[in-house]
Amino acid sequence: MKPAETENGGTVPARRRLAPAERTPQILAAALEEFAERGYAGASMAAAAARAGVTKGLIYHYFPGKADLFKAVVRSCVQPVFNEAERLIAAFEGPKAELLRGLIELAYDRVATERRERILFKLILAEADRFPELAAFYNAEVLSRALALVGGVLRAGAASGEFRPAAAEAAGLAPVLMAPAIMASIWQMMLGEGRSPNLAAMRKAHVDLVLQGLVQARAPGQGAPAA
Repeated sequence: MKPAETENGGTVPARRRLAPAERTPQILAAALEEFAERGYAGASMAAAAARAGVTKGLIYHYFPGKADLFKAVVRSCVQPVFNEAERLIAAFEGPKAELLRGLIELAYDRVATERRERILFKLILAEADRFPELAAFYNAEVLSRALALVGGVLRAGAASGEFRPAAAEAAGLAPVLMAPAIMASIWQMMLGEGRSPNLAAMRKAHVDLVLQGLVQARAPGQGAPAA
């Protein structure tokens, strides 16, 4: 690739042309930083393009507007978490209690500690009142999807006899199971790691409390149900 010539006769290295598969993650990473620094209202497509080192026209080629860019940023952050959860569920062959433990621990590992996920929570909390369409998008594509995954495990555990029968029907149970990890993320943002509750201790207490409440009591000598 031939270097470009400057006004004074010098040259600067020409930028390597990135393939779309490389350019899109670059734009999304830059856009996340733009939204994190300026909020949804203050962020601009031009500023996100500048952060990514691409032209304004190019970012509009991939994303027609700021809402489209924001939604793509959200999807890029949460899709790996959903992929990991779905792989865990598909491959798991043990007791449903241990599967639920794994999902709760995943929530703490990714939602409560990852910087990208904390930025998303902060943005949604800050902007939901002014931009209800963003809250509706988050509810449809993130929260509802997470609730469906957890609800499926609860129903499977109730059907196998491992969980109390009411676990399959309790409409508020899946949100209650998720809420502590989300609250842990909020505390991390509000207080910082040094002053927020200890995540490891909180996670252990959360799992213990959930399983003690869910697992079906057994008569002496009765074996565990088949997984």
